[in-house]
Amino acid sequence: MRKAIVHGAWLVVVAASVAGCSAAATSASGSPTLSSSAAVQPSGANTAASNPSAAPEAGIPSGPQYTASAASATGAGPLGLLPIPSSANAWTTNTDAPLGLDAFIKQLYNSGSQAGEKSMYTQRGFVSGAFEGWFNPDGSQQTIAIARFASATGAAYAFSDLSGSLQQNPAPYEEFTDTADGAVGSADPSVDAQGNTYTDVTANVGDYVVDVHEFSAKTPDTSAAKALLLEQVEALKSGS
Repeated sequence: MRKAIVHGAWLVVVAASVAGCSAAATSASGSPTLSSSAAVQPSGANTAASNPSAAPEAGIPSGPQYTASAASATGAGPLGLLPIPSSANAWTTNTDAPLGLDAFIKQLYNSGSQAGEKSMYTQRGFVSGAFEGWFNPDGSQQTIAIARFASATGAAYAFSDLSGSLQQNPAPYEEFTDTADGAVGSADPSVDAQGNTYTDVTANVGDYVVDVHEFSAKTPDTSAAKALLLEQVEALKSGS
């Protein structure tokens, strides 16, 4: 469960094992909390489509680290999103298009948090958002969310809220940082009904806030989450 400081709610999108995806619950404070896995879309996804029910065929090489060489050749997505690895199976909630405020908030927050978050994002000068998620051949899943603001100051405030929230998650969450990109993260070692654990890590780069979720079996894969986040941050810095 996330312990919010001011506005600690962030991503409602959640992992799916090969059998399904994780549902989101709402805490007393209105922040989304990770629940057990179920073969249904989280309510915050705002779509009637379901995520793929099976991972790509077995035998495709995979590893815990995201690398540019594993990415598809289609180039960067909206707001500079990294291309999904060519061996991965994309979530059907992906739009491959920039998201306006309403769509971004509905994609990432539960219904109880949306009004407050929309107000705060507006005050901070939200310009555009982007999101994508995918299944890896090993059964793990990853998502990237990017929010762009009109100024670095607005982005810094948003990052401060999110990172502060992650740093105050109660046990058994384990907080961590990454000096490579100034990232702050939190990992939940609790295994849900589908065998998934959960990592959330975020960083601020200029006008952008980037957030990565990693869902992996048995134990949180913080190395993979940090590697993906760093790759995305570096891509934004280089303008690629």
